[in-house]
Amino acid sequence: MFINNKYKKWHDSIIDRAKNRVLSCYVERHHIIPKSCGGSDDKFNLVSLTPREHFIVHLLLTKILKGNNKAKMILAFNFMCDLKKKNSRLFDSLRSKGLKILSKKLTGRKIPKETKAKIKYARQFQVCSDEQRKNYSKIFSNLIWVNFNGKSKRIKKELKEKYLKLGYNLGRSREYLTKDYSNTMKKIVTKIWENRRVA
Repeated sequence: MFINNKYKKWHDSIIDRAKNRVLSCYVERHHIIPKSCGGSDDKFNLVSLTPREHFIVHLLLTKILKGNNKAKMILAFNFMCDLKKKNSRLFDSLRSKGLKILSKKLTGRKIPKETKAKIKYARQFQVCSDEQRKNYSKIFSNLIWVNFNGKSKRIKKELKEKYLKLGYNLGRSREYLTKDYSNTMKKIVTKIWENRRVA
């Protein structure tokens, strides 16, 4: 599974050192063989690392795996990092690779009915507090819709003039509202209401 190179030696030295110590500071649990690559939750596959070590080990995993496992580790590293705060070439390159892999994985993905049912069930218990509602209203009250070439996006009100000079129009694009789209939506809504009446 692992490629024997200098990065593998660095990876193994961090893991070996972590196995033979007890830390009193904050630690993070790490799977030596990642779960996404077939690793288990057994004690022999777990090690406690400092946040810095955990970060470095995940970076090294992107260098010592190949194929689908490498792709999984690039995605894992992307999710682990707060990429918006990083500007280095390394983060930029891993981010772009991660986004390419993610877009391939999501394209044409079919969600099983069981998963949809679980999501629907979980959403019943999601409660939005008054404080969250106030925060959302603050955020969205300062945003307006603009569109260009059939694509819409929300921007801050103070950027309105800048976007109008660039050729954007106010409001959301209505290009998608074709007769076919309207007919399809009517059928979907009709089915939903029919199912609710039956239930």
